[in-house]
Amino acid sequence: MGFTNLKTIRPILLTGKTGTGKSTKAKTFVKDPVIFYADDINFDIGSIPIDNGIIIEDIHIKPDKENILSILRTYKGQIVITSINEKSVPKEIKAMCQIKRAGSKNFLEEQMKEIAPRSEKPFSYERDTYSLVYEYLKSKDRELIRELLQFNKPSDTQLLTWLVENIHPNRLLFIDGRVRRRWSQEYFYDMLAYTHMGSFSGRLNMPKRGQYSKIPSLARRLGIKNVNVLHQLLKDDEFRSWAMTKLNNAECRLLKLGEKRKRKKLDPIKIQQTSLFHFGGNKNENSRI
Repeated sequence: MGFTNLKTIRPILLTGKTGTGKSTKAKTFVKDPVIFYADDINFDIGSIPIDNGIIIEDIHIKPDKENILSILRTYKGQIVITSINEKSVPKEIKAMCQIKRAGSKNFLEEQMKEIAPRSEKPFSYERDTYSLVYEYLKSKDRELIRELLQFNKPSDTQLLTWLVENIHPNRLLFIDGRVRRRWSQEYFYDMLAYTHMGSFSGRLNMPKRGQYSKIPSLARRLGIKNVNVLHQLLKDDEFRSWAMTKLNNAECRLLKLGEKRKRKKLDPIKIQQTSLFHFGGNKNENSRI
C-alpha cells in the first residue's frame, strides 16, 4: 500500500452556545472516547486506541495550546474539539480542524421550561460599549436604556464620543454643557436616556481616532521644549538652515522650511586602461618628463 492510499482523519471543531448540545453531538462522532478539558491535558496519548477517539472540551477557556497541537499531530484517530465560538480558538488549532455547528436549538432552555413552564428567559444587563450604543440608538424602550446605563455606568466622555457620530450634536449640547460633571452621574444617565427616542435607521458609525500633531516631537528633536519658541526661532535664517540638516523632506515641509537641496549625481570619472603594461609605460613616460 502506497502513501497515497492512506486515509487521514481530520479533527472536528464543534461550535455552539451553552446548552446547544455540543458534548452530546461530539459523542456521535466517536465510539468510546477519552474526554479531556482544554486547560488540563496531561495524559499519554500513545495508550489510547485509534478506534476510541478523543474529545477535547471547552477550548475557549485557557487552552493548553502546545499539548493540544501535539495531540492533533500525533493521534491518528478521530478528535473532536468543542467551543462556544470560533474566535476564541487559536489560529493554529483552527487551521487543522473541520468546522461544524452544534445548531441553534437550546436544549438547556427546553429542560428548564419543562421544570418551570412559567419561567421567563434570563436577561442580562451586562453590555459592552458597542452593544450599549447600538441599543441606545435602536430601542424605543427608553426606561430599559436608562436601566442599562445605570447598571453598566459607561464613561461619559467615551459614550458621548460614540453618540456624536450617529446623533446630531444639537441634541447632546445641553447634556454635555450643563449636566455632565455638574450634576450627579445618575441624573446624567437619566437625562441622556430620554434625549433620544430610538428608532435609529442606518448603520452605526464608529468614532474616528484623532490625528495628533507631529510638530511637538520635531521640536524635541531640535532640542526645544516649547512649540511657540520653535516658531519664533524658525524666523531666523541660520536656525532654519541648521534645522533643515536635521530633518527630512517631509518634516521640512511640515514646518514650512521648503525643500532640501538634492545632491547632483556626477558621472564617475572613467580612466581608460587597456592593460597593466600600458599603465607601466605611462608611468615611465611621466617619470622621464
